[in-house]
Amino acid sequence: MPDLPDTPTTSSRRARRARALALLLALAAGAIAAGCGGGGGSTGAGGGGAKADTLVIANAVNVDTLDPAANSVNESIWMTQNIYERLLQPNANGTDVVPQLAKSWDISDDGLTYTFHLGDHKFSDGTPVTAEDVRYSIERSIHYEGGWGFLLEAVKSVEAPDPKTVVITLSRPHAPLLADLAMYAYAVVPEKLLKAQGAKTFFQKPIGSGEWALTQWNKGSDLTFKVNPYWSGEKPNFSTLKIMIVPNDNSRVLLLQNKNADIIENPPGNLINELSANPDLQTYLFPSTRVDFIQLDQHFPPFKDPKVREALNYAIDRNAIVKLAYSGHATVGSSFMPYKMQYWNDSLKPYPYDPDKAKELLSQSSYPNGFKTFLIEVANDVAGNATAVVIKSDLAKIGIDVDIRTYELLTAYDKEDGGNSQMGQRYWTNDIIDPDEVTTFGVDPQGGANAFSSYWGDPTATKLVHQARGELDTTKRQQMYEQIQQIVYDQSPYLILDYSPYRYAAGKWVHGFHATPLGNYNLSLETLTVDQH
Repeated sequence: MPDLPDTPTTSSRRARRARALALLLALAAGAIAAGCGGGGGSTGAGGGGAKADTLVIANAVNVDTLDPAANSVNESIWMTQNIYERLLQPNANGTDVVPQLAKSWDISDDGLTYTFHLGDHKFSDGTPVTAEDVRYSIERSIHYEGGWGFLLEAVKSVEAPDPKTVVITLSRPHAPLLADLAMYAYAVVPEKLLKAQGAKTFFQKPIGSGEWALTQWNKGSDLTFKVNPYWSGEKPNFSTLKIMIVPNDNSRVLLLQNKNADIIENPPGNLINELSANPDLQTYLFPSTRVDFIQLDQHFPPFKDPKVREALNYAIDRNAIVKLAYSGHATVGSSFMPYKMQYWNDSLKPYPYDPDKAKELLSQSSYPNGFKTFLIEVANDVAGNATAVVIKSDLAKIGIDVDIRTYELLTAYDKEDGGNSQMGQRYWTNDIIDPDEVTTFGVDPQGGANAFSSYWGDPTATKLVHQARGELDTTKRQQMYEQIQQIVYDQSPYLILDYSPYRYAAGKWVHGFHATPLGNYNLSLETLTVDQH
């Protein structure tokens, strides 16, 4: 493949973070007391009154980067999907892919050649999106150190035979190719401009072909966007989008209650019912691909013992976690794959809370008298903090002494990765509709994340991961993924806790906000309206 000038590199530790499926309920410490609500603006129909020209969203997590190849935080990922387009994108239900830059595509009979036909799209500086931009962007992400290239190992070549055609040739069948190409990492950037400016400069104020163009970025505080004047779709109902960075849960709630924010991310789970009762507000619990779990680093000797891991499963009261952390607005977990998504194994049942059985299993282990360990959690994460309290209490009942260690987000990431952790409170969400990503990431020890920093591996499960990736028969893929889930369930390299929804709250003056099961909300911003308030 050709040289890719100005392709950034990262350290191996950064690489693990960048592939962490945007882990943890990432609530960094501190608060930003700023922002203005959806004022100004024009009038219009729909909702029955004057329309605001600005939408303000208060997110919990700082923006790590605007480079789609390097994103490591969910909130950054979902936000940048408003800046850039990909060949394809997931639909609103997270069940299929639909056209974005590609208006159509053809697949050869042998399943090895995919030909994409581009529509008419322009970057926000007015230059047309070409097949060469697509080729460059895909290859750049494939080769990005610590990025997502391992998902497209079957790609033999990416070619742009003319300005409107992209041809991807595979070395072997690759079932999740379309889902992979709809991933945020394969967003398209203008090749000539990025090369001319260099990545460091370009991504301070990037150019994309998405609905929104960045106009201002106050690091650690807020970002402001205006509608891309060359956006190929229908013009949105407001012209300014502001993303505020407000790590403190209660501060975001106050911003909403005071009408200084229109939508807030992650209102505390224990406040959902209270916010719903406010006549001026509304709450959303969107179906998600989020799986909350406890990472067990097998460098810590007790967690190498299968009996210990099994005992932990029976020792934890998952129903208590759902009640305390989410006020009941979550589902107790079983499989490591997202709840009821593609190829989910519904035959697996959550481990019941049975402290007596946990004690019995521990007595059969190498640590019959228990042991001391630590659990890493993230500061200012109300749901995560509540979860840690339950786990500490439950494990104490079977003789395991848990020291809760609380860190700011990036410090927690560093301490949980790299093989120096013990117990880590984590989560993952899918970035694509296909299970290949999460199984490669969480099961294959060579798949880019050391089996989600557990350093666990099972030869049968790893073999199945690779077989399923190349299997085009959906019935056979289903059987393979069910077997993978069963192996992980039985061996428990991580303790699956629950499936929690994406939580948002908004003013009643907001109409039409929606997040997909993959977490992105760019589709809803195309049609959403905001009343004056």
